Amino acid sequence: MSDDDADLVTAAMTLHRETSVLYAEVARQFGLTSQQTQLLCLLGREEPSFGEVAARLGCDKTNVTGMVDRMQQRGLLDRAADPHDRRVTRIRLTPAGDDLRGRIRHSLDDAITGRLAALTPGERARLAPLARMLRPGR
Repeated sequence: MSDDDADLVTAAMTLHRETSVLYAEVARQFGLTSQQTQLLCLLGREEPSFGEVAARLGCDKTNVTGMVDRMQQRGLLDRAADPHDRRVTRIRLTPAGDDLRGRIRHSLDDAITGRLAALTPGERARLAPLARMLRPGR
């Protein structure tokens, strides 16, 4: 591995770690785990299946089941049958979950913006397109 590649790997790992810390801090404010916070943030107009959520969160479907159970008990999520495939169950936000999602997003926006405040305007302008390039299937 070249020195440049090693620097990129270190930078990506640092970015992940710092983002994880921010998610954990915000999650604690709302009495949630980091994964529950991530789940709320990926929901919205989408109603993903348990398998889709597991893939996006990088965990097993059984973990998603337990997480959804706990969040459903809190009135944040509902399960819905897929209208095209009865074998598939979709996850959707309740009005309370949507409200909480908005408050979490606001807190995350503030936390991340605060961390990025040290960047110059040029660095900030380059960061978003570079981060988008890391997404699979871009």
